[in-house]
Amino acid sequence: MKSNFISKKEVARMLNISPSTVTRWSKPNSSFPKPFPLGPNKVVWDVREIEKYINEQKKHRGFLGHKPIRLVHDVNKTQ
Repeated sequence: MKSNFISKKEVARMLNISPSTVTRWSKPNSSFPKPFPLGPNKVVWDVREIEKYINEQKKHRGFLGHKPIRLVHDVNKTQ
């Protein structure tokens, strides 16, 4: 049976980023999934939450057949 929980190193490999970036992205004010303790000395992420986060990010870029979501509407018009 495959586990649904992955380590920081596995999250980093999955996203092609460094483990320190995983730590930085996981800070409280971030929308990135948060880790949780699994035993006294192990911290893990739920792989389904990571996959959900990836799919949400794709929606903001216009993938999956969706139009891109514009987050900034403050456009300076010139004459």
